[in-house]
Amino acid sequence: MKTSKENIYIVGHTNPDLDSISSAYGYQIYMQLLGYDNYMAIRCDDVNPLTEYVFKQYNIQIPKLVTDISQLNIVLVDHTYPENRAYGWQHANILEVIDHHDVKLEDIIPKSITIRPCGATSTLIAEKFFNSNLNIDINTAGILLSAILDDTLGLKSPTTIQLDIDMVNRLNEICKVGDIWEYSKELFNTKDIWNTLTPKEIIEMDIKEVDIQGNRVCISQVETLNNTDLNERGIIEELNRMNDLNPINLRLVMLTDLIKRNCILLVVGKDISLLENVLNTKIEGNRVFLNDTVSRKKQVLPLIESMYSKGT
Repeated sequence: MKTSKENIYIVGHTNPDLDSISSAYGYQIYMQLLGYDNYMAIRCDDVNPLTEYVFKQYNIQIPKLVTDISQLNIVLVDHTYPENRAYGWQHANILEVIDHHDVKLEDIIPKSITIRPCGATSTLIAEKFFNSNLNIDINTAGILLSAILDDTLGLKSPTTIQLDIDMVNRLNEICKVGDIWEYSKELFNTKDIWNTLTPKEIIEMDIKEVDIQGNRVCISQVETLNNTDLNERGIIEELNRMNDLNPINLRLVMLTDLIKRNCILLVVGKDISLLENVLNTKIEGNRVFLNDTVSRKKQVLPLIESMYSKGT
């Protein structure tokens, strides 16, 4: 076993989802199998109920909470944007980045960068195992598989590529969950707890903030089996309250129906008229219906980026 005096910590984004936590843990196991015992997965925020469920199902301890990564050696997984990094990142030694999102690295120069436009960072971690001919234990395979299915909406998201499908099939050979779509629905059902949460909790469960040419936008995603069964008015009121306290250009919540594959978009902020121009439709009562829209990364965010780049 190769040892080092200094630990290297693997951390995902704030408000972590299953992919963020699973890819950090998976990369820890990968590096340890290569002989590096100084790699350690951590998290910078609380995990969501689905992550708790999956890690418990596969008998894996959730990575330790570290809220300040100052002065630490760091591998970033599942994010590059500064807005999504852990507190103290400016004073951390960021050695490596592994991600499947758009890149924003002007402010850091990692020694190693793995960026692939696929459905999940866990896909890239699984690929590393297989390319290195390393054996993945059944529990690690299970959390990586679950994370890929969660992030790709059961391989039905527009972000899904053949690599995601290949990794899911190979991981399923190890952990044997059976029918992929049935297992995906089990995962969806586990996280469909929105009616037990307050509007503020719903908004903050899966939220990403981006800065586009100086325009600040927050996009929350709610993935549910029935997007008409949620307290839309309460969510809109909370969005307005949040924007009164901290005004930004747009605050959006995607109420994504995983079965019907559509989205109810709730939106507040001073740039609603710009969004209406891009969508070519009127947003009535801070609400608009978007058919065939399920992906924040591939469908909604590009619309927002296009809106500001065109100066509509």
